[in-house]
Formats: sequence, C-alpha cells, structure tokens
Amino acid sequence: MRNLSALFLTSMVISVAYGQTSIQGVVKDGSSMISMPGVTISIKGKAASTKTDATGKFQINASPTDSLVFNFLGYRTQTVYIGNQTQLNVFLENENKALEEVVVIGYGTANKNDLTAPVSNVNIENLTKRTTSNPMQALQGSVSGVQVITSGAPGSSPTVRIRGVGSLNNENPLYVVDGMFLDNIDFLNSNDIENMSILKDASGAAIYGVRAANGVVIITTKKGKMNMKTRVNYEGYIGFQRPVNMLKMANGSQYAAMQLAKGIKADSLYVVNSVTKFGGTGFSPNTSTDWYGELLKNNAPMQSHSLDIMGGTEKINYSFGANLLDQEGIMSAKNEYKRYNLRFQMEAKAFDWLKLGFTAHLSNSILFSPNNGAFMLAYYASPLYPVYDSNNTLATDGFASSTSIGYNNGVFNNPVAAAHYNYDRTKAFQLLPSFYADLNIWKDKITFRTQFSQKLGSNHNYNYRPQYYVDNTQRSQLSNLKSVQDRYTNYIWDNLLTYKDNAGDHNWSLLLGQSVREDRWRKTEVSADDIPKNEESWYVNLGTRSITGYSEDGTRNAGLSYFARGTYDYKKTYLLTATFRADGSSKYQTRWGYFPSVGLGWVLTNENFLKDQNVLNHLKLRGSWGKLGNDGINANAGYAILNTGNDFSGIFGSINSANGAFVPGYTIESQFSRIGWEVVEEWDFGLDFTLANQKLKGSVDYYHRLTTGLAFDRTRALRGGTIYGNFGDVANSGFEFNLNWADRVGEFGYHIGGNLTTLKNEVKDLGGIAYLTGGQSEFPTRSQVGSPLNYFYGYQIAGIYQNQTQIDADPIGKANNAKPGYFIYNDRNGDGILDEKDRTNLGSYLPNITYGFNVGFDYKNFDLSIAFQGQAGNKILNQNRAQRSKFSMMNGDAEFVTNLWNGEGSTNLYPSAYATTQNYNFAASSFWVESGSYFRIQNIQLGYNFQISKGEKKTGLRIFATADRPAIFTKYSGFTPEVTGDGISARGYDLNVYPVSATYSLGVRVSY
Repeated sequence: MRNLSALFLTSMVISVAYGQTSIQGVVKDGSSMISMPGVTISIKGKAASTKTDATGKFQINASPTDSLVFNFLGYRTQTVYIGNQTQLNVFLENENKALEEVVVIGYGTANKNDLTAPVSNVNIENLTKRTTSNPMQALQGSVSGVQVITSGAPGSSPTVRIRGVGSLNNENPLYVVDGMFLDNIDFLNSNDIENMSILKDASGAAIYGVRAANGVVIITTKKGKMNMKTRVNYEGYIGFQRPVNMLKMANGSQYAAMQLAKGIKADSLYVVNSVTKFGGTGFSPNTSTDWYGELLKNNAPMQSHSLDIMGGTEKINYSFGANLLDQEGIMSAKNEYKRYNLRFQMEAKAFDWLKLGFTAHLSNSILFSPNNGAFMLAYYASPLYPVYDSNNTLATDGFASSTSIGYNNGVFNNPVAAAHYNYDRTKAFQLLPSFYADLNIWKDKITFRTQFSQKLGSNHNYNYRPQYYVDNTQRSQLSNLKSVQDRYTNYIWDNLLTYKDNAGDHNWSLLLGQSVREDRWRKTEVSADDIPKNEESWYVNLGTRSITGYSEDGTRNAGLSYFARGTYDYKKTYLLTATFRADGSSKYQTRWGYFPSVGLGWVLTNENFLKDQNVLNHLKLRGSWGKLGNDGINANAGYAILNTGNDFSGIFGSINSANGAFVPGYTIESQFSRIGWEVVEEWDFGLDFTLANQKLKGSVDYYHRLTTGLAFDRTRALRGGTIYGNFGDVANSGFEFNLNWADRVGEFGYHIGGNLTTLKNEVKDLGGIAYLTGGQSEFPTRSQVGSPLNYFYGYQIAGIYQNQTQIDADPIGKANNAKPGYFIYNDRNGDGILDEKDRTNLGSYLPNITYGFNVGFDYKNFDLSIAFQGQAGNKILNQNRAQRSKFSMMNGDAEFVTNLWNGEGSTNLYPSAYATTQNYNFAASSFWVESGSYFRIQNIQLGYNFQISKGEKKTGLRIFATADRPAIFTKYSGFTPEVTGDGISARGYDLNVYPVSATYSLGVRVSY
C-alpha cells in the first residue's frame, strides 16, 4: 500500500513538472507591430505544430521544458524557451531586410548582397515621418555622403549635394522617377514613393552617363501586385509652423545708444526725430519696433492628406494615389503653397510572355512667393519708427514712413509694407506619363523592355505690384504686371534587353540598352504698367500704357545613348560588375562621350575560413572605378564681329580729295567656344558588415572624385575679354561611415544608428591661371590650386586696437590713421603694409563633416523615434552684418550692437560704434565670416498602433504626434546656418534668407 501511494505521488509530481500546458500568445511584425496571421509554431524536436489565426493569436500544448519555434517566410526564425510562461508575445524580424534587400539601381534592381557599388537604399518609413513639402528635405541627415540644405519658404527646393561639389555650373543630382529624367522632385509626395536609391559613386551611376556627374536619385512609386487583395491606406496630419532660433535685433534704446556713441551729429538726429515725433525724453525714444517680430507669425498652418488604393487580380494590378498639401509660410504676408497630386498605375499580363504597363503622375500647384527683400529690410530698418502711423495721411494703408525721422535713401524702408505690397503667384502643372512593355522571350532568361516616358509641364508666374504710397522713397506710381510662362516638353524612349543565366556556381547577367531623349523649353515674358487691381483684369493688353517689356528664350537639346552592364559572381562570393555608356548630345561639337566603370566585391563570410565563426554574419569588401559626365554646363556658342574703320584698313595714302580720305578696311573676328562635358573619374573602396546575430550592421567607404574639364570663363590672352571652356580640375574626397544596431528584449525593442561623412574639396588645376574670382566685389571668393572652390577671401582680424600706444607701435595702424576701437589686421608677410599680400583663405562654405543619427524605442503598441542632424567646418559670410560698409546707419543684431567696443579692455572682438562708419574697417575680413556649424534635433515622433478587427476584416490604425526641426544649436549669429547664397560662386552668403521653421503636427494612418 505504501509503495502504491509513493508511486501515485511520484507520478503526480512528474505530471506537474513535465506534463503539457496550454501555451497562448500573439505574433507581431517587429517593425510595424502589426499582428501576423499564418505564422507556423512548432515544438522543437517534436512533430506538433500550429499556425496563428487571422489576428496573429495561437494556442499550443507544450511542456515547460520545451522550446517553441516560430517560422514565417521572409522573417528570421525565432526560438523561445517556455519555462514557466503560459502567455507569449513574440516579435518577428524581417530576415531578408539587410542581406536579401532588393535595391533599385540604374535600369533595374539588384540584391544588396550582390552590389559592388555604395548604393544607399532610403528607409521610406522614416522619410514619411517628416513634415516637409519635398522628399529631399525629408532626407536631410539620413544618408551618408548626401548634404541637404533646406529653406523655410513654402514650396522651396532644397539644395542637394552628393559627395561635394565638382562644378562651377551645376551641382544638382539627376532624379529618375519611374524612368523619367528630372532636375528636381518638388512635385512629388513622399507617400507616393515605394523605393528610393541614391547612386553616389561613378561605378553605380555610370549607366546614366553625362547626366550623372553629381550623383543619381532613383525613385519608383507605389505599384500594386498580382493576386493582391484591395488595400486602402490613408495618412494625414494637421499642424502648425513657427520660427526657430529667432534673430534678436537691437531694440530702440540699444540702437539709439549706438547712434549716439558714434559721436556724429547727423546720426544722433534720427534719435532726436523719433523722440519728437513718436515720444520719449531726451535721447530715450519710446518707439522700439521689432521688425522680425512684425514680419513673422508663430502659428502658420500646414496639412497633408494622402490616399492610396492598390490591389490586383491574376491578370491585372493597379494603384491609385491622391494627395493634398497645404502650407502657409511664417511671413505675415501672402506666401503659401498648395499642391494637388494624382498618381495612377496599371499593369496587365496580356500573355504569359507579355506584360503591358502604364504609370502617370499629375501635379498641380499654386505658389505665392514672399518678398524675401523684406527680411533684408527688417535687418536694416531702424526700430525708432512704428509699423503704422495714423499721421501719415498720404499712405495708402496707413504704414509709417522711414522718412518721417530723417531716412531718405530707401534702404531703411518699412519692411512690413514691402512684404504687404507683393503678389507673386506661380501656377505649375506637370504630367509624367510612362508606357512600357515587358517581353519574357526565353524562360525568364532573356527579357526585353521598351518604355516611353514624358514630362509635360508649364509654369505661369504673375508678379503684380499695385499702385501704392508710403513715402517718396517707398511707392509705386503705376501698377505693374509681369507675366512669365515656361513650357517643358521632354521625352525619353528606352529599350532594354536583359539576359540572366547560371551554370552551377556561376551566375551572370547582361543588360544591353539604347535610349533616345529630347528636352524642349520655351519661356515668354511680358510686362505692362497701369493694370487694374482686380485679378480678372490681369492681362497686359488691358494696361492703359503700352507694353513695357517683352522677351522670349528657349532651348532644344537631343541625345542618343547606348549602354551595357554585365554582372558575374561565383558562389555569391566573388562579384564583378562592369558598365559602359556612350552618350551623344546635340549640345557640343564633340558629339560623343564614353563612360565606363567596373566594380569588384569579395564576400569573405562565404569563405571556408570564416564559416565556423559565430561573430560575423556578413562581411564584404568592394572596390570600384568609373567615369561620369556633366552636361549641365553651357552649350557650345559662337558669334562673329565685323570690325570696320580706319584702324582696320590695309591701304596707305588717300584718294578723292585735296586733303585726302582714308580708305576704310574690314576684319571679321570670330569667337567660338569648344565645350565638352565635365568628366568625373572616381575611385571607391568599401566594407559592408553585419554581426552579433544581425543586430549590428554597417559600412565604411573611402571615395575620391576628380572632375576634369572644369568649365569656366577665363580672360583671353592679347585680345582681352573672356572665353568659356574646359580648363580646370577639382577633387572631392573623404570617408563615409554607417552604423546601425537593433535588438529586442521581450516586448521592448530599440534601435540606434548613425552616419558620418568627411569631405575635402580641392582645386587641382586652373589651366595655368593663378586664381578665379567669384562672389561679390566687396566680399570676394577665390578658387586656386591647393584650396577649395570659392573659399572666402580677405584679411584676418587679429583683434581691436585698445589705445593709441598700441596703434603707434603698429605700422599699419599708424599709416592708416587708425583709432582705438578699430580692427587690427594681421600683417601676414610682416612688411608693415596692408595690401593684397595680406589677404588669405578665410574658410569654405562646404562643411568638412556632415552627420546624422537616430534612436528609437517601441513597447507593446507604443513607439518613439528621435532623429538628429548636423554639420561642422563650414563658414558663412554674414552679409547682413557686412552691409554696414554701405549703410552705417542700419540697425543690427543685438549681439553685435550691445557688444561694440566702448573703452579700453571692453572687448577685443567687436569694433567701436564710430569704427562702424569708417572705410578702414569695411574690408572683407574674418570678422564678417562666421562658423556655420550646427547640431539640430531633426525629428521626434511618438506613435500608437492598434487594430480593429471585425470577423476576418482588419483595420490597422496609427496615431502619431510629430515635432519636425524643433531645436537647433549653433554659434552663428544669423537666423539660420542653412545658407545657400545667390549663385554657385556666391554659396554661403547670408542675405535675405527665409528663416527655417519648426513644425508640430498630429496625424493618423489607417490601413484597411
């Protein structure tokens, strides 16, 4: 009996310890947090298995000592030990996302593991988190080697540079959207993009030949799939914008103190006049107008709404998208941007061997551009008069006049009035239709694709200036209308033949292509005075006076190209890619250019000597070389001059009169340029790696880009004048680093990643001339061998003279009759004379380092992501401050005005108030050149994801709050360190820059 009891108790213990228990749980996608139906769950080492239901839930009987194996195609298999758990929440990670990722390349796609070039595949999910009107603005800080400079103006295009600047003519990359070549993608909505790849080096971009010298951005838009259930997605947000890093100007009392400190009676009269007219006592005016505060508003609304419908049957797939973007500017005047987008795609499987497709993008936008000159006036304008003045009875809208307190040159006009009397509207229309046919000629080995793509577009700009009066320096006696129409008709016809095959461990492919293109542009501009104010009458023939201006312009260029690309790999270990493109163009006398490239790769983790290790999941070495062209320079041009007169006669003596008459002569002087493409030759060496069970992924690249045939104007020997041609060389080189870590601990997931790029820009040759001058006459730039393109050129400031003894000891100060409070210029050669030999390189507008990094967390249905971005090493010429050389009566930023030298030892950085009126202190110098380095919080988004299920129907919802560009940290004294400048030779000049704003928004995403 005892033995039976012991046996019963033992069996009970064993049953409890080792008996099976019902295990329940749910399986979700680790990235999207969406529940996953159809996941296979098996017990390790046993036959029992089950699958998740439509809501991602499962139930299986297992022992505490068992392990469950979760398996789903395309996801990393995950094994979970049960132990004392009865409820499991499992998150699967996409196994193929890194190594098996399909990347869009030129005229096709490739497996990322097979690439021999540094192609960056953009994370579209991160792209859509940012509230921008342009996809390239959203890319800022996300991709190594790509610098994006944004503007705060609604609908503005960012400046995009890929691996530096190699041209004085064109620095923009080529955009390829569904096969069509474009100069920008302002019309495109980020939610329409399915894939975006950036070809940064010559090996990857050589397939595009003469258009690819500045890099290539390839975009494919969303498409449906065969046998796909209809899916409907909506994403939208509503938010507001407000200025960040507000520039604090000197207030009324600070400005008055500066004027009085100059010791110049005429300058102090403005203070006296302000007190007399607008109140105050003595030299203390009551008026203190914050012109930037009056010009800017804190809550400029912005909203976006996108709808996508896609699906497919056995024979047809389709996709439809619609988007509305509405963005007001932060200037308190008419400036806003509205864009309407429609996208349609359909593909039909006519036969097993033939697919026919059609894609179209329609964009219609209205842009009201601000008067950026108002920002310049806001920096100059005196705070001693108000925005409005009821006593200014002659003013059209009651604006106050700067002349009321003595300003009379128009430079210090009312900024708010300048912004108000501006109506600059551009209506833009663009249609991108594309037709293609894919023929499967031989069992997926040989395919042929023909595609015809077009760009049909027009821009119509109305710039209307009404009749108005503020004062005699700020008025328009007659209204004026200027109408400008641009029309574009471009097309590309591509024909591609592809052969793919393998034999055992050998795999290869061959692409042969031919492309024909034509670009046409025509511009008509006409203007007239005295046009009625109502918009219905805005036609130049309705003006009471004759047309005041008419001009036409246009271009027409055609091209023919042949190209080939071959790939080969052995056991996916040894990789080879070779491309060649021959480009013919009507732009140049030398019709054809030839652009080859080659890339090699070695996947070390496929070798036997690394197969038994558990640290590296993937390790690949690669190297590439190639040539690219830049046809974004001036086309060939020529003209002949007929010279006549006595100086050109070859006959001596006289005829036909007593005193004699000279016989006139004639000569013909021809001037023809012979231009070719600027050619980029680039080397790239890289390393791609994945380790720690695919948690850590990264890459390192070294690149060296040499542009030969740099095109610019140079002085003609003997004859004078200039001639445009290919004369110089410039190099860009540096390193690119990318590193990302992602992991999950139970229901908590996190990731952190970053990128960093270094850049060295150096002129290598200028065709024998000493230097090129650019920029502006007062504040020039220079390009010379051994230095960057267009560096700031001027004197180095060594400090401020503190007393007369210091001046007397300095030959330069003494010779120039300097006074305490003046700049001390560095005598570089020590000869005691301040001249051209003392000028030097004051820095480049190009940053030495650009970087970005991000962190993210998710727990259950919540997620949080934060992105950062910045740059270092670049300089900005603060031309707002530097304009004091022309207008010494102007206001200034509070930092400058309140820190002016006012006695020995007060400062060694800022001049005295009197010095700001003297020419000696106005030379181009390091004082006006400031650091452009900054660090920005680029984006913060908090989201909550959940599902609503009704039977088998599921609706996924995401609610999110976003802060875009909420904070910036910089020492630059201007509004923003993101400065482009007017023209490539004047990059980095800060004048009239529209401030960058932060955007705060709430949004929702619905998937059905």
